[in-house]
Amino acid sequence: MAGPAPAGPASGPSRRGPVTYLSLALTLATGAGVTWYYLHLKEKRLSKMRDKVETVGVAAIGGPFDLVDGQGKRFTDRDLRGRFSLLYFGFTHCPDICPDELEKLAKALDRIEKEHGYQVQPVFISIDPERDDPPRVAKYVQQFHPRLIGLTGPLDQVKAAARAYRVYYTKTSDDTKDYLVDHSIIMYLVDPNGDFATFFGKNVAEPELAAGIWDRVHAWKGNPA
Repeated sequence: MAGPAPAGPASGPSRRGPVTYLSLALTLATGAGVTWYYLHLKEKRLSKMRDKVETVGVAAIGGPFDLVDGQGKRFTDRDLRGRFSLLYFGFTHCPDICPDELEKLAKALDRIEKEHGYQVQPVFISIDPERDDPPRVAKYVQQFHPRLIGLTGPLDQVKAAARAYRVYYTKTSDDTKDYLVDHSIIMYLVDPNGDFATFFGKNVAEPELAAGIWDRVHAWKGNPA
């Protein structure tokens, strides 16, 4: 009489299934943890900036800068005097966040002009001058708003401008050509005297951005420094 058949590999898949699901769950959990940590760091930087503004005052942010525009001409902070301006630091190779923020900026400023008849000057400052030369910056800003001024410049002058506005940024790769730049996602409102007025983070929606800007403009027009 033949003995029992030897155990075949049929039992293998039943053991591999749970292991596969467990591995997937661990992978997803790890990814979620990394994402949460990354966003948490961003929020901490934003919170520190709020605290600095509240404790030290508006003088803690902003100041002179000396850059070049899309035509290669010198452009300094003094060229923005006389009206409110909204500054955003980014880079032209940014795949999604910069375009999204610049589109939001453009819509907010168009809303202000339509509802109140006031033009806020939008400004884009590249934090990637090694790739963003004046012609590239000029072409880039045309995609978002006809009045958007694009600025770049020598590395040391870009660093000085970013430092003045407490902008955090760092390359994500050592590759000299193929890399992204992790950076603060903040818009800076500057008054007609060239002084920092306030800032707006990524989570501010377009209607609230427009309202927040206009509140500052309206208050300043009623009592200019």
